[in-house]
Amino acid sequence: MSQPPTTSAEFDRVIEAERLINSRQIALLRVAGAAGALLLSLGFSILAPGFVGAPNGALLLYTLGAAGILWARWLAAQTSRLDGLTIPFFDMPMVFLLLYLASQRLHAAGIDADASRVPLQVTVFYAMLIFLASLSLEVWQTYVAAAMAIVLQAALIYVDRPSELFVMTQLSMALGITTALAIYARGRVVHLVGAVAQEQRKRERLGRYFSPQVAAHLEEHAEEFGAGESREVTVLFADLRDFTALSESMDGKAVVATLNEFHSGMVEQLFAFGGTLDKYMGDGIMAYFGAPVAQPNHAEQAVRCALAMQGELQRVNADRARRGVQALRMGIGLHTGRAVLGDIGAPRRREYTVIGDTVNVAARIEQLTKVHSELVLISEETRQRAGAAFHYAPAEPVRVKGKSEPLQTYVPTL
Repeated sequence: MSQPPTTSAEFDRVIEAERLINSRQIALLRVAGAAGALLLSLGFSILAPGFVGAPNGALLLYTLGAAGILWARWLAAQTSRLDGLTIPFFDMPMVFLLLYLASQRLHAAGIDADASRVPLQVTVFYAMLIFLASLSLEVWQTYVAAAMAIVLQAALIYVDRPSELFVMTQLSMALGITTALAIYARGRVVHLVGAVAQEQRKRERLGRYFSPQVAAHLEEHAEEFGAGESREVTVLFADLRDFTALSESMDGKAVVATLNEFHSGMVEQLFAFGGTLDKYMGDGIMAYFGAPVAQPNHAEQAVRCALAMQGELQRVNADRARRGVQALRMGIGLHTGRAVLGDIGAPRRREYTVIGDTVNVAARIEQLTKVHSELVLISEETRQRAGAAFHYAPAEPVRVKGKSEPLQTYVPTL
């Protein structure tokens, strides 16, 4: 069965976690089954003195061995790919021993061999054990368990009923069918686990770039997401000023901590206003408003977000001042226009992003915040779309790369 399309490392991690859970549950079930059989045998020995079954000593040995395996499994933080072999090389031989001893005791007591029902018992027990072996999620271990079950079943039937060759063949076929069903079930489990891993990866990806509300919408309309479209958006670029020079006086850990502190606060504001995080660019951020979910007032929300981000930076700087570290400064540029959005990149590494001249102009405007020594600058197009929600102070028009006319920008305030 084909594996769902997800990264190999992630798939292996999820399968390993599932294998560990199964291994521990099987170990727990083994102890419960062995201890339960021992208690039942002891109870029958007391309440029914004529009861003949497997020796209590053998049942106690099985229980102690099962407890040891459970103890080892519960201490392990990881499972081994050989854990599934405990079934063919511990449980199956123990079942053989218990049924063989029970059969011999029945014969010694003069009880009719038909009453022992050894063929049926051994087939039922070994069929269950083959199914449990398949939960190791290793196909070859299921085959090993099946081979061991058929051999031990045949040996037990031969010892108990040497003439029952036909019965032996039938029951071996039954174990073969059980093995096929177990391997099919294992394939379905692996496929399901892979599908869950893929969905989890999608949710994590959505959570990194979109607000919770937008991420929920995209999950509901996954078939419409990423195909590519042209739409009017407002693009925002934010960049820390002089951070390169500042980082030269800091060690690597401090640089990473500072950027994480900065990005955490900025992205929180970005999501609060319905924006989409496009990417981190070292000490900068690229984001946009109006996609992938339509946002009629995307320009207004983008401007409000830019002002809120500056307010958040003031709070960050107040905390940094209390710690005795240097304040951060940031410039933000915004531009509104049509852009192309979609999943772009190689099949193994695609990103939902926005491209086009609108993006380039927004980046140029962010650079102009340094020229004009302003915290936030917006384009004429953004000013028109944002409307009367803000006050605007015009900045000096400046020629920028890619534009034949000087670029008019504005400083927005509430």
